[in-house]
Amino acid sequence: MKKLEPVFLSASIPHREPYVHNSDPLLIREAILALVAVVVRSRELVFGGHPAISPLVDHASRTLSAQDNFYIYQSRWFEDVIPEVAKNFKNLIWTDKRYSREESLTLMRTEMIGSRSFGAAVFIGGMEGIVEECEIFKKLHPDKPIFPVASTLGAALELFNAGEGPQDDFIREELRANKRYRGLFRKILEEM
Repeated sequence: MKKLEPVFLSASIPHREPYVHNSDPLLIREAILALVAVVVRSRELVFGGHPAISPLVDHASRTLSAQDNFYIYQSRWFEDVIPEVAKNFKNLIWTDKRYSREESLTLMRTEMIGSRSFGAAVFIGGMEGIVEECEIFKKLHPDKPIFPVASTLGAALELFNAGEGPQDDFIREELRANKRYRGLFRKILEEM
């Protein structure tokens, strides 16, 4: 099977205001598992380590025997607190610790998103970090599509409502309402 351009995943399960009351952890989980299932047999999936996401992606990568296609970025700011499972990823890339949590995260996000040429970015659920990652992705990959999966709510819905993503009405409606995520990701990613 031909190897295609990597996909960047930006996702988290909200646990802070204002996102915590406008999120659906089950839909976020389902969307991530569906994205993994669609992407990893023919592409690399690159994402930043998040305590709620890393174990989920790890389980999916092992189930699909595709550990080589996952790249997880993690800031040394969190070295002592990240889940043990995240430390066991084959392709774990550490980024330097800066003077503050925010500076460390921005450095990690910039290095991660600038690490390769991506085919697309997918935004699922999330909080303010997803908004920052979207801005960085647009700056470093201005000609690549971004897909905020609005049905997972959180910051992905915020991006969608701000007009981010494809302008095609049919695809926008799919991102807003379709919760059959495997079919959605096949449709939007396999056409690239």
